[in-house]
Amino acid sequence: MEITSKQLQWYPGHMAKATRQIREKLKLVDTIIEILDARVPIASRNPDIAQLLQKRKKTHIILLNKSDLSDTNRTEQWIGTINKEFTAQYVMSFTAYNHSDRSKLIHILQQNQSKKCLICGIPNVGKSAIINTLANKKKAITGNKPGVTKGQQWIQTEEKIMLLDTPGILWPKFDSERIGTELAWIGAIKDTIFEKENLAGEFVKFMIQYYPDRLRNRYRLGDISGKKPWEIFDMICEEKKLLARGGEYDYGRASNMLLTDIKNGKFGKITIDMPGD
Repeated sequence: MEITSKQLQWYPGHMAKATRQIREKLKLVDTIIEILDARVPIASRNPDIAQLLQKRKKTHIILLNKSDLSDTNRTEQWIGTINKEFTAQYVMSFTAYNHSDRSKLIHILQQNQSKKCLICGIPNVGKSAIINTLANKKKAITGNKPGVTKGQQWIQTEEKIMLLDTPGILWPKFDSERIGTELAWIGAIKDTIFEKENLAGEFVKFMIQYYPDRLRNRYRLGDISGKKPWEIFDMICEEKKLLARGGEYDYGRASNMLLTDIKNGKFGKITIDMPGD
């Protein structure tokens, strides 16, 4: 099995339209809640959104969402880094449907007398789930795939705070192919535009370096120290009996299993963007 890489981008036409709409809606709100994925705080920050927010006199809150899936210590490191390097007034970890996190965020909004808030971020970072958390009921459509929210809608919380849900938007060109890879891992872009074996292989490389025990335990593998990614694929196929016709290892099924497990948090609390890298 050969693992190679190539650069790909994904920028559907509706995202350009959504970016223009967000620029227009900024005039109507007093607060921006920018959602990042706590596992990939850098890869999940759209530089176009950051540019839109520059020099605007709005309360700016950054939520590191899905913190229940991220490495707790590294999330705390990222909060410190973002506080120093970004222009947001508030940065906090967040988990959708967590009552304590909801209370903390509502307190910040009330403290700043926020009346109208715009929720923004890239696809699949949990914007709609956060809105449902704040509204204390299901108001926005959610799903574990990019592009679920197609339009923009106002939703009111019981505290009379108005929330504007917006579609997830990417930017036309990634600065590095690593960003595209990480976004595909977390489901922010469709992994179908990549060679899935390469995408899964890159994730195995990452896990070997940072979380080898999580990888080994998830698939009940033996000693993987010193193993190359393709050798670990063989071990996974052997353990899970993933065989194609003729008894050959089915790397396609193994790749699909790995990518599904990433999106569903089956490797436990991991952080992919490392502070200081």
